[in-house]
Amino acid sequence: MKKQTSRRFVSLLTGSVFLVSLGACAGTGSGAGSETLPFSFQDDGGIADPYPSSFAGQYLAGRQAFREKNSEEAAKYFDQVLEQYPEDGFILQNTFQVALANGDMEKALLLARDITAQNANDDGAARLILAIDEIRSRNFLKAGEHLSKTRAAGFNILIRPVLGAWVKLGQGQKEAAYKALDELDNYDGFKALKSYHLALLAHVSGDREEAQKQFEAAYSGPAGRAVRFVQSYGRFLMEQSDKEAALKIISDYQKQFPLSPTANRLLEDLTKNNNVEPVLNNPIDGAAEALYSSATIVSQERVRSVAATYAYFSLMLRPDLVEAKALLAEIAEDEQKWEKALSFYQAIPEGSPYTLNARIRSAWIAHRLGETDRAVSRLERLAKDNPDNIEPLVVLADLNRDVKNWRRAASAYGRAIDNIGEAKSRLWSLLYARGIAFERLNEWNNAEADLVKALELRPDHPQILNYLGYSWADRGENLEEARKMLTKAVSLRPRDGYIVDSLGWLYYRIGDYENAALQLEKAVALQPEDPTINDHLGDAYWQVGRYKEARYQWQRSLWLDPEEKLIPIIEDKLKNGLPKGNGTGQ
Repeated sequence: MKKQTSRRFVSLLTGSVFLVSLGACAGTGSGAGSETLPFSFQDDGGIADPYPSSFAGQYLAGRQAFREKNSEEAAKYFDQVLEQYPEDGFILQNTFQVALANGDMEKALLLARDITAQNANDDGAARLILAIDEIRSRNFLKAGEHLSKTRAAGFNILIRPVLGAWVKLGQGQKEAAYKALDELDNYDGFKALKSYHLALLAHVSGDREEAQKQFEAAYSGPAGRAVRFVQSYGRFLMEQSDKEAALKIISDYQKQFPLSPTANRLLEDLTKNNNVEPVLNNPIDGAAEALYSSATIVSQERVRSVAATYAYFSLMLRPDLVEAKALLAEIAEDEQKWEKALSFYQAIPEGSPYTLNARIRSAWIAHRLGETDRAVSRLERLAKDNPDNIEPLVVLADLNRDVKNWRRAASAYGRAIDNIGEAKSRLWSLLYARGIAFERLNEWNNAEADLVKALELRPDHPQILNYLGYSWADRGENLEEARKMLTKAVSLRPRDGYIVDSLGWLYYRIGDYENAALQLEKAVALQPEDPTINDHLGDAYWQVGRYKEARYQWQRSLWLDPEEKLIPIIEDKLKNGLPKGNGTGQ
């Protein structure tokens, strides 16, 4: 008997379906996992159908691996399940989604063909990858057919018109390509994206006047702050021999971001009159750019899985697109997938504007993988070889801070400060970081000087306000100024439990225990698993006579694994309580 799908199976097995398809960006289609579920428990006579025990284990193991964002492990389990039940649409869709998440585009492409063969009405991500495959084969007509069958939902409202415009251009329909982008007008926030791709379409089509018009339109908006746009516009102007205009837009960007490798490389090419290739030359390149543009937009929304999939799609069309590899490396780092991030950084070729950053990040990843000495050696060498770039020193300092070697951290931050050069916009953050290192070394005079200077440079930065204000409160110094600073910090970040804790502790130190308890209760609600905040609340409760609640908070603080030096202090408070109104808590 051919096995049929049954909702009852998964409801009994898992309670709910976890694996979510790329439907958020490309539509789920029928059979994507939310409507059809695998296998029945009964045959035609109503007798229970024996179910292989290995299937349930493999399915659940794959599901759990995917939940934990371990797509490589999930792929192994779902491959085994699919091998047993190759015709089951539910398992097929989920194996496809795992292949996308794993970046295995060729496998995903094979599965997409099986999905659409089973279900000709599928309107999900399978159609999208089939369209991309046809684009790289220059079969733009077939690509358009697949793309037209994708559902206009989720992130598809972004990708369909932009990718569709390049498909139309590939068919030789320039005006239709321009018109395809009009669909973006239905949604807020895509005006700059539309102008950018209109400029690129016009440029590839040889319509330089229209390209100039659209580049100017995009430059007047937020796109002017995007390095990829500046790169495209700058190269266009250089190609048009408008060196003065190119120099202006690149220099303006470089002033805001002096360490930008892309802007610095463009300036170097401009001053040396080097030949500069345009960002793209044909509709296939344009389609890759559409996918990469979408990936960057989605990544800004912190939807990493979809952003990564779009970046993988762009590499199907342009395997040499370094920007997509850099984005994938950043996404992998954000997800702490260190080996995967390292593989992408290593794929960035020598001579690219991104090479130095890739080497620096690779050193950081080596540290995260337990090779700290090797990472330190690499960063020292990179700092020596690139004396005009402070980034190796900053990462070296961050590494030492990560292992709590505060002396070396302070030294490396100091070297970066001394070599700040054109990166003066970063001075405040380096002073702030070194100030923290000095404070941890109990060198308060040095710490205070750095924190005060950082606050002068960024007077409304909540973290600087908090760190300096809390330090003063904890030391019993400048309490009125500390109160103003911490009140301001809380107004800027009312949902930050650590900052609210600082204000509560300030009230405690000035003897306003009722307000201290009120603020510290808020802080614990916002950050319930921090041992120091719980300890502070216990102190405040004791001072207002809530002794049982105070001891509970102190005990809770011990459960939450406080710093070792605080353990005997908290244990003593549990045993003996606190003197009334001493305002120290210790």
